[in-house]
Amino acid sequence: MAPWSRKKRVEFEGAFYDFLSECRVNSKDDGEIILGNCLYRAQRILFTAIFDGMEQDIHTFDALKSRQLGISTSARALNVFWSGMHDGLASACVFDTDTNKQNARREIETMVEALPDSLGFPKIKANNRNAITLENNSTITFMSAGVKKSKSSGTLGRSLGLSAYNASEICSFDNDEGWEAFQNSVSDKHPNRLYVRESTARGYNSWHEIWEEDRSDPTHVTCVFLGWWSKDTQVIERNEADFELYGVQPPTDIEIKKIELVKKLYGWQITPEQLAWVRRKSDPTGKKEGDAPAEFTPNVIRLQEQPWVEEDAWQMTGSVFFTPEKLAEQANRNVAKNFSTYYFAPGIEFTDMRVYKPPNNKSIELKIWEPPQQESVYVVAADPAFGSHEDNDRSSIQVLRCYADGCDQVAEYAWPLIGTRPFAWVILALAGWYAKEMSDIYLIVELNGPGNAVWDEIVSTRQHINAGYQPHEMDDKGLANVFWNVKNYVYSRPDSLGAGKAQQWRTSGGAGPTAKVRLMERLRDFTDNGMLRIRSQDSLEEMRSVTREGDTIAAQGKNKDDRVMALALGIRCWEERVRRTLSVSQRTRERELSKLRLTPEDRYKMFTSYQFQQFLGEKKILREREMRALKAHNRRFGRR
Repeated sequence: MAPWSRKKRVEFEGAFYDFLSECRVNSKDDGEIILGNCLYRAQRILFTAIFDGMEQDIHTFDALKSRQLGISTSARALNVFWSGMHDGLASACVFDTDTNKQNARREIETMVEALPDSLGFPKIKANNRNAITLENNSTITFMSAGVKKSKSSGTLGRSLGLSAYNASEICSFDNDEGWEAFQNSVSDKHPNRLYVRESTARGYNSWHEIWEEDRSDPTHVTCVFLGWWSKDTQVIERNEADFELYGVQPPTDIEIKKIELVKKLYGWQITPEQLAWVRRKSDPTGKKEGDAPAEFTPNVIRLQEQPWVEEDAWQMTGSVFFTPEKLAEQANRNVAKNFSTYYFAPGIEFTDMRVYKPPNNKSIELKIWEPPQQESVYVVAADPAFGSHEDNDRSSIQVLRCYADGCDQVAEYAWPLIGTRPFAWVILALAGWYAKEMSDIYLIVELNGPGNAVWDEIVSTRQHINAGYQPHEMDDKGLANVFWNVKNYVYSRPDSLGAGKAQQWRTSGGAGPTAKVRLMERLRDFTDNGMLRIRSQDSLEEMRSVTREGDTIAAQGKNKDDRVMALALGIRCWEERVRRTLSVSQRTRERELSKLRLTPEDRYKMFTSYQFQQFLGEKKILREREMRALKAHNRRFGRR
């Protein structure tokens, strides 16, 4: 498939603007208008991005927008034009509700019928309940995705084959099954296919997932952000009374940063008249009285509706739980892209499990930043899918290397497509691998939901190994000698899963209603003070979406916090079971690091010195005992 030529793009774009110059629509502010004579900058930005994309063989376009930019109307106009220019094209307009679908349908019918004959645009040939057909045999089907799940949710787009569509306000769709079916109904071959998705944000929802996924795929999707500043009429002119109230004060520090960011990211310089407008939107009750400069800080809903930059659109309605500045510090200081990756092929029995290098990024289950170190202490914390929360559909494991003064994240596992038995084997595989260098392993497992089944399999596997169960010859491909590592961990070290080294946890039920609150509060504490060093960017991204509403602490919307929960479990185990033992022996990060700097000769001297000091200590204790015995003897016989 070849991209559009420059000539085709120029001719097609010119024809589209000719179409707009005859396209009549009803506007909120001015009644009936000719759309081409009243285009906002936001609409032109989107059109340019679409025609640029066609030259690069890109056919899918996402528009994240602020309110009232005219994007929905202009996207429908483009859909109509596209259908009229390509004979026999099957297209669709998808809306959140039936009401919006019917309103848009009437708008499109009026749009086509009002076009002059001189334009030569095909008229409506047939018009039924679900679609209109143009004289060139192109059809436009009208559909509503629905704002709540129903028995018919999965029928959206079934029995259809589409080469173009406009999906409007996806943020309100609550039909994941239907949207997936719809996406599978569209062509990926038609040379003139066009798919435009436009919506405001409204928090962390399906639209956020689509946007984030498409952001990472710029070769196939163009993402366009359209902030409040991209509408020409959103200004307060200097001769208006409100300009004195909202436009005279110089920009605040926060506003200066926003203005600079808009210029850097989108190439637009915000004017004083625009700043006055957004200030009034942010604080419509502004007053002249007061002896301090006003701060025009919008609440999260207003900022979400009228965002300056892309990040402003995705607002969380609850209180942000983890401090954003501290997460940024973690990202700058500790996040590392240097890691090894693996995926697991479980098999029927534990002994069938293999570990491989993943063929692509989509197959990564395990990331390892630091392999096992000699005589270290580790916590392996596991949260099975749907364990801590019914919406968390990934099983996650965090491996923390422990010190008296903190923990370092050294490995992370997260995967949705794994059952309870294989997940138990992965837990054992990681515990066994990190135990192989004579290290101490502490294990903590969430028992809620399927967690009991995971723990039962861990116990069962241990019993099989202790009973002398021998596997066939193994051919490991990743973490070498999986079975040998686990056998050594479980069988040769019987204390590995005994009291003090293995801990079960429930975030609800037996652990009390505030168990998750306690876990998350301590995770936040040790994240903020830097005692926990987080290397995973994925973990930090999950933490950014966690909010608090009363005693509910969880990821907002459809975001996940599986990795976060496993980290919280790990911190709990370290603080409650591990830290005090390391404090007694003063095993801090610096002390452990200093051991690595020692030469073999230094190690021998340190060992000899340690033995000598131990010898002197024992002699001192012996002398003290002898002195106490002598004093007791003298007291008994009245001697001084």
